[in-house]
Amino acid sequence: MKKLLYIFIGGLLAVGCSTKDSPSPDFTVSVRSASYPLGDTSFFYLTGNPYTLTFWAGDSTHQYKYRHRTTAAGKPEMQFTSYRQGGNQANSLQLLVSTDFPGVYDSAAVYSPDTHWTDITDKATLSGGTTGTASGVIDLSEFLSGDRPVYIAYRYTGQKAATAQRTWTIQSFSVTNVTDEDNVRMPVAANLGAASWAVVKMKNPAVQWVLSASSFKVTGGPANSEASESWIISKPLQLNKAIPDAGVPIKKMSDNRLESYFTIYKSPGQYIATFEAATTTVYDSKSAVQSVDVNILP
Repeated sequence: MKKLLYIFIGGLLAVGCSTKDSPSPDFTVSVRSASYPLGDTSFFYLTGNPYTLTFWAGDSTHQYKYRHRTTAAGKPEMQFTSYRQGGNQANSLQLLVSTDFPGVYDSAAVYSPDTHWTDITDKATLSGGTTGTASGVIDLSEFLSGDRPVYIAYRYTGQKAATAQRTWTIQSFSVTNVTDEDNVRMPVAANLGAASWAVVKMKNPAVQWVLSASSFKVTGGPANSEASESWIISKPLQLNKAIPDAGVPIKKMSDNRLESYFTIYKSPGQYIATFEAATTTVYDSKSAVQSVDVNILP
């Protein structure tokens, strides 16, 4: 009798455990046509009824294979605009890069013997008195070393002289990683604010960089002002940064069965469209992937 009781209880436990398992997603994907003219609607037909479905079109920002990437081989490019005003002192603005700055924003760290700055001012076009002067594209590839970050700095200096010191404004800024594989521009720092600058005051507190939401500016003193120096340094920037591609959720668990889906591609080319199905409970999750080729004609 006890043996039968144990078997009965064991059976109940087994049933109870099995109800915690998510069913494996069972679905298929097919296409209406192997090729579509540009601008036409691309149709996908679906069977099965998974709890959720997510769609990756396969275009430049929706590729399933890139869903987890955070870095990508590529060419890091920097651009900014500048505006020089007043004075006639030469070489008052420098553009510098460091790969070993410790991230301590004070003069001791900036001028530490363990910190090395590379002057790349000659790679940029600086304003000669015209507002919004574009720097041109500055290649930062020489500073790439694995995932090691870099720091970018603008150093301002003003001399004590019978001439007025310069005033400089940096009006825009960006660093992007142009990926080798698909030539996509990944934002390392998309704008001035994204680089999270910090001012390091050196000489003459009256002449220092001042930050605003859209620019940063240093206003030089008049003739015979005391010598001045001020740095503005970015946060650490990872030059090989990449943004993971995102899928589009097209079905929730509460939705009815999805039998078809469509999208319109904006450029001709070969695409791999991917659908990821998932059945998820509080105890378990299972997923399955189906991919189909789509050819968009010019």
